Amino acid sequence: MASGAGGGEASTWQPQEDGLREICGLLEQQMAPTSDDKSMIWQRLQHYSQFPDFNNYLAFILARAEGKSVEVRQAAGLLLKNNLRTALKTMPPSNQQYIKSELLPCMGAADRQIRSTAGTIISTFVQIGGVGGWPELLHALVKCLDSNDANHMEGAMDALSKICEDAPQVLDSDIPGLPERPINAFLPRFLQLFQSTHTTLRKLSLGSVNQYIMLMPSVLYLSMDKYLQGLFVLANDPSPEVRKLVALEPVLILSKLLVSYSLLHMGMYLSSSGMFECPIFVF
Repeated sequence: MASGAGGGEASTWQPQEDGLREICGLLEQQMAPTSDDKSMIWQRLQHYSQFPDFNNYLAFILARAEGKSVEVRQAAGLLLKNNLRTALKTMPPSNQQYIKSELLPCMGAADRQIRSTAGTIISTFVQIGGVGGWPELLHALVKCLDSNDANHMEGAMDALSKICEDAPQVLDSDIPGLPERPINAFLPRFLQLFQSTHTTLRKLSLGSVNQYIMLMPSVLYLSMDKYLQGLFVLANDPSPEVRKLVALEPVLILSKLLVSYSLLHMGMYLSSSGMFECPIFVF
């Protein structure tokens, strides 16, 4: 593995065969149940992590090493995720761009484990660096959700559900260069997916919306009728996992939400009728 390989442009980076073979071999050995010295294997992986383009190799293995087992590719992705937590802020921009470019197509991968691993890494990127420096991500997520392709939709929702769980405020923030907050584009799509014929999409979309109950962005407040209607329907969903998500919604929070929502409409009615001004309480 050449340490200088990471200095090139992201679009022209290519792994060296020897380095690719060595890293895949180490990942396979680490996963082997008969491996005697996993600590030595881990030390060798840590040695390779000193090379500037090591994480590029991991991204390549996850996204493109189709001749390797899904388990090896997933292991590369999870190692990449862990490395990003400590190395992202000092990683050369060209390497960051290469990794990002490999992750986006993974959202539509045929294998669910690859899609899920990519979603985990994408969420890690967003937690550390936000979305302002990755405009292609938001475009790709919207495109996947609107594609009507089950794999792409599920891959996008997997990534979004993790972002909503780990860093919901990122999507409910003003982003320089964007006309509106990202949640304004995503939440209506989440609500639409409540009606999906795919259980995974219903589950992920419901879980994502529920992450915003306490933050209560304006787009959710204005869509409250549709959210509550969808929630009541999903309470009788054929999937136990979806019904469990509905049941996990705290009764107290939902009660406060309904009271606040009712007070808003009552105040608007009384004010418009000229009877008297009614203070509006929101939590």
